[in-house]
Amino acid sequence: MYSNEFAFLDSTVTVMESELRPLEKEISQLADFTAVLFAHSDQFAKMAVREQYKKAKTGVIYRETDKEHKSSVFVSSNTPDWEEAYFQVYYTEALDSMFSELQRKVPFISQLYFNTKLQMCRIYPPVDVLNVFDTDLDLTSFNFYYMADEVRNPGKGSKWVEDIYIDPAGRGWILSLIHPVYYDQELEGVIGLDITVNDLISRFLSYGDKRLVLIDGAGNVVAGTSEAMELLNLPPLRNHTYVQTINSDNFRKEDYNLFKSKSKEVRQMISKFLLEKDNMYVLGGAHTSQEYTVLCRQMDLLNWYVLELEE
Repeated sequence: MYSNEFAFLDSTVTVMESELRPLEKEISQLADFTAVLFAHSDQFAKMAVREQYKKAKTGVIYRETDKEHKSSVFVSSNTPDWEEAYFQVYYTEALDSMFSELQRKVPFISQLYFNTKLQMCRIYPPVDVLNVFDTDLDLTSFNFYYMADEVRNPGKGSKWVEDIYIDPAGRGWILSLIHPVYYDQELEGVIGLDITVNDLISRFLSYGDKRLVLIDGAGNVVAGTSEAMELLNLPPLRNHTYVQTINSDNFRKEDYNLFKSKSKEVRQMISKFLLEKDNMYVLGGAHTSQEYTVLCRQMDLLNWYVLELEE
C-alpha cells in the first residue's frame, strides 16, 4: 500500500530525470567541440562571414539576425581585448550549426549560448541583443557563468544551476545547465542551455487533476500547478515573460519559500521533508478546509523535490 501511494510520484521523477540527464552528455560534447575551436582558431576564423558583425555607436560588437540556424552575437563594451574579441567572434561562428542541431534534437531546450571571459555572448535562437543587454555588461558576474568556475565547479564537468532566475530575454523563469570550456588549462568561457519553467510544468507536471509542486533544496518553489500553489497558501506564479535589460541575477522572492510561509503547518511540513527527510505529511485542519496527504520524493539529478497533494 505504501509503495502504491508513491507510484505516480516515483514515475514523475523517473520521467523528468530520464529526459534531463542526457542533456549532461549533450552539453559536454558541445563544450568539447568549443575547445576544438580554440585549438584551431585560425582555421575556423577563416570560415566566418565577417561582414555580418558590426560595431554599434555604443561600442559593442554585435550581429543581429532572424535567419534560421544563426545566433545573435554580443560583445560588451568592457571587453579587455577588442582585437581578440573580434577574432573570437569569427572562430566561434561554427557553434551556430551545433546550437541549431541540438535544439532541433531536443526541442524543449529554449536557448543555447556561449559566454566568454572576453565578454562575448553567442546566443541561439537570436535575441535583440542591443536592447536586451546593457552596453557595459559583465557576463562573468552572472550565475550562468561563475557557477562553472574552478572554485564552484572543480570537477570541470556539466553543472545544473538549481537556483532558477528570470530570463532577461523575456522567457520567464529559467533552469540552466552549464559547462566550462578550458583551453591550455585556462577557463575561456561557459557553454549553457536553458529550459523554461513553463516548459517544465507543461512537460512534467501537467497530469489532469494532479496537484504537483517542484521545490529546490532551500524550500523555494520552482514550479507548481495552480491548485497546489493555492493549497500551500502561496501567491500565483507570475511568469515574468517580459523583456527587461539584463543587469543582475533575479531569483525567486521570499514569497515562494515554504520555510517562510505564513502557515505554520506548511512550515512544519517543509521542515519534515527537507530537514528530517520524511516523505509524507497530512496537511489540514487549521490550514485547509479538508485534509490533504502530501507526498514527497527527492530527485537524484538535482537537489529538488517533487510534492504531490492528495485529498
